[in-house]
Amino acid sequence: MEGCSSYESGNVVSSRDFRNDFGMCANWRQTWADAAAGNDVVLVVLGAWDVFDLEIDGQTLTFASPEWDAAFTSRLQSGIGAINDSGATAALLEVPCMRPIDVEGAGVPALSERGDDARVAHVNDLMRQLAAGQPSRAGFVAGPTQWCNGSPEATDTAYRWDGVHVYVPGANLIFETIAPSLLALT
Repeated sequence: MEGCSSYESGNVVSSRDFRNDFGMCANWRQTWADAAAGNDVVLVVLGAWDVFDLEIDGQTLTFASPEWDAAFTSRLQSGIGAINDSGATAALLEVPCMRPIDVEGAGVPALSERGDDARVAHVNDLMRQLAAGQPSRAGFVAGPTQWCNGSPEATDTAYRWDGVHVYVPGANLIFETIAPSLLALT
């Protein structure tokens, strides 16, 4: 579900005055299961909402704290289970380094947490560990190196119009990079 990641409630907490209410995401597990039905491999693309502190039921979970890590891992494991129960393997796509910029008309402003490569790396480490612990159920799929290595594509708005969300050239770069890894998971 777009804008949900693996959350069913709560809000992201940003240093910028912005909140994303995950109340609209109550059925994300079923959405993942439905998408997996009839497929061998399902690509799980998340990360843009997974680099923030979280406010859930009035409690703030600080990013990368043991409580935050446990909540993230538990929710993602639940999603992997929903995919597996539908007969598919979960392919966890590496979260790209993001280079958010303010774009007129965008529903979400440039949020500094998204541009923090250490936060992105932490989420990727958790996903890599989760996949490594259950290789028959999930795999970690490395994305394009161009997002993080200083290549022009990292900041080219023809690839990512707001530094986070891809246009066709960005999607093509991802597809060409990950296709062999996805085929290996079948």
